[in-house]
Amino acid sequence: MSQSFYRWLCLLCFFLATASFLAELNGHRIIAGFAHIDKVAHFGIFAILSALLWKGFKVSPVTALIVLGAYGGSIELAQHYFTRRHGDWFDLLADIGGVISFYLVRSVWHRIRPRSQR
Repeated sequence: MSQSFYRWLCLLCFFLATASFLAELNGHRIIAGFAHIDKVAHFGIFAILSALLWKGFKVSPVTALIVLGAYGGSIELAQHYFTRRHGDWFDLLADIGGVISFYLVRSVWHRIRPRSQR
């Protein structure tokens, strides 16, 4: 698929992620017996956003960490000041963990897979 497709998909996912993060939901016990699943969701969403940012815009890992870290921090501040939810800095740590994990997995993948097999 073309790079412009990934750019539009990345922007759409940013929009959807922003809407879901700011939704007036109580995310502390979504699934019975699994407290704080929202951290897993933050981690996964930011790993996906990292992949789309890389595929669509070819940003470096440092740039992605800065952009997505600032985005995650902004979301937490917006939740704290503009919604009934509370910003949680552990969510921001999960966000940053998702970004770092994407680039670590990508790096390992490129080391163990020859270019001809990708």
